[in-house]
Amino acid sequence: MYRIIIIILGIVAFGGQSIQAQVGINTTSPQEDLDIDGTLRIRNTGTINSSKILGRDSNGTVGTIDVGDNVVINNNTIHATGSSDYGIINVNIPSFWPGQLHHDLDLQLTGNNLFKTVIRITGPINNFDITGIAGGTDGRHILLLNMTTNAMAVRNEHLGSNAANRINALSGGPGESTSGQGAIELVYDGILARWLVLDVRN
Repeated sequence: MYRIIIIILGIVAFGGQSIQAQVGINTTSPQEDLDIDGTLRIRNTGTINSSKILGRDSNGTVGTIDVGDNVVINNNTIHATGSSDYGIINVNIPSFWPGQLHHDLDLQLTGNNLFKTVIRITGPINNFDITGIAGGTDGRHILLLNMTTNAMAVRNEHLGSNAANRINALSGGPGESTSGQGAIELVYDGILARWLVLDVRN
């Protein structure tokens, strides 16, 4: 009975409000609401926002850090577009007749080739044209490297591809091309929702 009365008096004394205190794990002098001297595992955090990561300041306080829209976290590694470390991948694009059009070309830019910049194109046995490239994200930079002796062209604002996948050659006209082996460099503009041609190396 004595213990019950003490508990009731304690509740009345604090007006029924919860008591706030700093909690320490492996420390007797916590400096934050929760102060852990050791490792930490957080479960069920939901969807990870690629533009924020968890970090700690010089006092050990954990918080979120803005890192920008072009940073992706994959298997605890941070990847940033525009890096000088260019990943290279071979992509086979069959073209069986001269001038064959490739609409909304899927280069797996948001899939297997997410961290690849140089796309080495193999396969065409004739000249080929690209009207649009799927998977553009703001600031995404790619280099289409034509490894064949056939001409590779990118068509300017071609209606055959979805609007968000289209290519803008900036110079106007029908587009840009290589006469054989060469490269076309592009960057995706998220505001214009277009791939912009930066350079043609013939």
